[in-house]
Amino acid sequence: MFRRFLCFALLLSSAEFVSAQRVVRTINESWQFHKGDLADPATGDGDVAWETVSVPHTWNDKDTSDEVVGYYRGVGWYRRNVVIAEPTENRRFYAHFEGANQEAELFVNGRSAGRHKGGYSAFCFDITDYIHAGENFFAVRVDNSHNPQIPPLSADFTFFGGIYRDVSLIVTDAVHISTTHYATSGVYLSTPAVSARAADVEVRTLLANGSAKPAAVVLEHTFVAPDGQVAATVAKRVKLPAGCADFDVTLPVRIDNPQLWDMDDPQLYRVYTRLTDGAGGELDGVSNSLGLRWYEFDPDRGFSLNGRYRKLMGTNRHQDYYHLGNALRDEMHVGDVRLLKEMGGNFLRIAHYPQDPVMLQMCDRLGIVASVEIPVVNAVTMSPEFEECCVEMTREMVYQNFNAPSVVMWAYMNEVMLRPPYDKKDEAAKRTYMDYVYKIASRIETTLRELDSERYTMLPCHGSPELYAECGIAALPMILGWNLYHGWYSNGFDGFPRALDKIHAMFPRQSMLVTEYGADVDPRLHSFDSERFDFSCEYGLRYHHYYIPEILKRRWLAGTTIWNLNDFYSEARRDAVPNINNKGITGVDRELKDSYYLYQATLSHSPVLHIGGRSWKVRGGAANDAGCCPQPVEVYTNAPEVELLHNGVSLGTVPAEGATARFTVPFTDGENQLEALAAKDGKPLRDLIRVDFRLVGHDLKDTFCEMNVMLGSKRYFEDRSAEMVWIPEQPYAPGGWGYVGGEAARTRTRYGSLPSSDIDVLGTGDDPVFQTQRRGLEAFRADVPDGRYYVYLYWAELVSRQERTALAYNLGNDVIGEEATDRVFDVAINGIPVLTAFDLARECGEERAVIKKFSVDVRDGRGLCIGFTPRKGEPVLNAVRIYRCF
Repeated sequence: MFRRFLCFALLLSSAEFVSAQRVVRTINESWQFHKGDLADPATGDGDVAWETVSVPHTWNDKDTSDEVVGYYRGVGWYRRNVVIAEPTENRRFYAHFEGANQEAELFVNGRSAGRHKGGYSAFCFDITDYIHAGENFFAVRVDNSHNPQIPPLSADFTFFGGIYRDVSLIVTDAVHISTTHYATSGVYLSTPAVSARAADVEVRTLLANGSAKPAAVVLEHTFVAPDGQVAATVAKRVKLPAGCADFDVTLPVRIDNPQLWDMDDPQLYRVYTRLTDGAGGELDGVSNSLGLRWYEFDPDRGFSLNGRYRKLMGTNRHQDYYHLGNALRDEMHVGDVRLLKEMGGNFLRIAHYPQDPVMLQMCDRLGIVASVEIPVVNAVTMSPEFEECCVEMTREMVYQNFNAPSVVMWAYMNEVMLRPPYDKKDEAAKRTYMDYVYKIASRIETTLRELDSERYTMLPCHGSPELYAECGIAALPMILGWNLYHGWYSNGFDGFPRALDKIHAMFPRQSMLVTEYGADVDPRLHSFDSERFDFSCEYGLRYHHYYIPEILKRRWLAGTTIWNLNDFYSEARRDAVPNINNKGITGVDRELKDSYYLYQATLSHSPVLHIGGRSWKVRGGAANDAGCCPQPVEVYTNAPEVELLHNGVSLGTVPAEGATARFTVPFTDGENQLEALAAKDGKPLRDLIRVDFRLVGHDLKDTFCEMNVMLGSKRYFEDRSAEMVWIPEQPYAPGGWGYVGGEAARTRTRYGSLPSSDIDVLGTGDDPVFQTQRRGLEAFRADVPDGRYYVYLYWAELVSRQERTALAYNLGNDVIGEEATDRVFDVAINGIPVLTAFDLARECGEERAVIKKFSVDVRDGRGLCIGFTPRKGEPVLNAVRIYRCF
């Protein structure tokens, strides 16, 4: 919410207006919404369907979970009546929007009151001449259609449409502090010199006189220290010309012995700005927070704050939440910053666009250093209109976040050379495009330095430094950020340290950040033989275990931000969880993943002890000869050593290396209790989890209840809705269970193959169960005891005739499509035909989940044998479930 106002301005209601002081109130409730354009845009009248909604709102929230390719990008209308109870004489009225994606036009009583381009910045319209006392009709036309003149043109996130942040009505005296200068408080606080002894502050205030007469006023600023004492006051008499807007008054202030803003102790001053008529009558007032600090980025020494070296360690963040899209309440933004702080993080890259004002307010309060960037992503349009839009977005970003002490850098053009719109063989087109990119980047860089001479500038680049050097834009910013994914988009973790050292040598005069790194993790997936692109928790942990020490050992590396704090919606993605980028260390619902606990144990100064896999509540596996299933368990801690107990029996005490103590736990059937014990700084620590383990016996004839096996897979999958676990396949051995013949299907890419398909399997939310398969198998056998069984066979045709669009973000790891062939086969259970000439694609369709259930009586100790006989092509099976009825 827009909160840069005096406390009295926050205590407001729709009651009778009794003074000339500023009033700000949200008008979020009771909007009527229509998806689609209207023939009469002035009033929104017409015989069309409307639904009542509250802001924040997006019309794409349902698109996040449907199975329809793409999402609605078009026009939506909002309308409501707004009652003006205040006297209108000698008052000014403004409509303030914190964000609407991506083009918005406001109509008040049938007349256009203002337009705004860009989906991630605030805007404010003067509606004084459009309103009247009593009921007023507001209508807002919002459009999130692709517009080649407005960034972002494309990106690895969903461009949700709607009014997705707060809308407020602001009422001021005719003589007031400006509200329309880039929708800010009209007060800008800069700190040209700060030390432990003194801080020099400049206060720039923009005043407006909406009356027809000149006005003599007094402008006063009161600085209240964190301890509540008045630290300084400065005032000036000002004569405002009639009808002026954004009249500039800049005053210097010195604060002796300042209380500094720091990561561990973020002291904040409050600056109250009052405008009076000279006779004591208050006309207007706003408030802002102020943090006094100094900082430096050095190419060789890294980052320092208030003269102290600090390694910046944190995350990026997208403004998405489960089933809400980007329409989040304030407290959800607050919660995300708290998550970062509780992890021990001290750095937030607000990417790839400015976010809700609450975000930086929380960073200011909690001592988290931040960067903010404009949404120029992947590519640019070579046009003057696009260029001007980029520069205007830059101004909005700087002015609207100018007073946040947490912000230490402005960023722009994320991975702008990732998707250049030219043929790589066309050198002339390449040069033309690079020259235009350089032109826009130069204007943005110049604008940033003109608007804010104190903060640094940063360009986040993808892992092709030669391209950015050739383009010339790498030489423009003060800091270079690098998005590096070695071990995910490219083979081998060891490419990461080599890339760091190479880039540092290439650009020795600029400070360096790693602005993105990470691996996709679906917390439902596990593997003890993990590999790239398997989306398992274990591979994600391997990735971060490797990266952390490489980051920490390089002092000159100023900082890093994990991609991402949270999973987020990206409509074009398929993978284990379709429509979601899973690189977050928390889920889209903010479930904490093991990687979050790893970083917390690494970074936090508070005692930390967490048993890994705590969200994996239903586990399973095949028993060994001893009747148990040994599986690895990690414990994350900043204590020196950990003891782990399994069902009350100690498994020993081991040292924690890399914030991790590793154990092998002999899980048994049923409930297993794990208890970790440690001590940190003399304080005892304890963590306990309970696991429901579904053991599949070594000899099935001893005891058997059920088994759920994914064919062609080395992964475990927890179906949380059904409270069941799927386990990896194994070859058959007499007395046990497993497949006979065939090979695990692996889809090919330019750089090898993937452990599972990335297809969005229709008709299921359990895509990983269907994304692997064994091809050419002869049988699946299970030597179960006699009884009645349900046998469930799971299929999905993963070889599709549908055209697929490659994702630039996969950096060449997209699947190379196989040629679709007919696949027809017979299925028999214990010799009895159950499917004849089964044509999976023809009968059920491609890329669709199919489950067929069969009732089987097992007699005479024969067990179960599910046989496959090809008629055309290879038989396949994706998964099998065997359940004993009695």
